[in-house]
Formats: sequence, structure tokens, C-alpha cells
Amino acid sequence: MQQEKPCCPAAAARMARKLTLPNGFQVGIMNLESILKEVADLKLADDDAIKKELLKRGKIYNYVAPAADNDYSDALLREYKRQ
Repeated sequence: MQQEKPCCPAAAARMARKLTLPNGFQVGIMNLESILKEVADLKLADDDAIKKELLKRGKIYNYVAPAADNDYSDALLREYKRQ
């Protein structure tokens, strides 16, 4: 699911959602709702498989430093289970 680019900074800000990493640091994640929905539609049961898919799809829209992969995947999984 490819989303159109925002027309202005205000529209871009509305597309970003805050995600709290395990260390308490907050980052903005673009298209979080669509990422969570796409992974939910896969109906995966294994947490490791879910984390892998969440991170893979999150990286399509957001820069994630390789050293932060685990932190992002843990935070994305937590948000996935919350919804």
C-alpha cells in the first residue's frame, strides 16, 4: 500500500505517529497505522515473525539505523499488541 507524499509540513505531521522505544526515547513513525494493519492482515502467530514483518514494512517509510533494529522491532510489536 503506497501512500501519497504529503502536500505540506502540516500534512506530514498528521501522518507521523510517536513510537516509544524501550529506552524511553520517542521517535516519529510515518504510516504506522497502515504498517500495523498490513501485518495484522497476514495473521502471523509467532512474535518473531511479526517483529520481522513490522520492521521490514516500517523501514519502507522510515529510516531505522541498523543498530536500532531490535529497539524498533520491540516497540513496534508492543504497539501492534496494544491495538
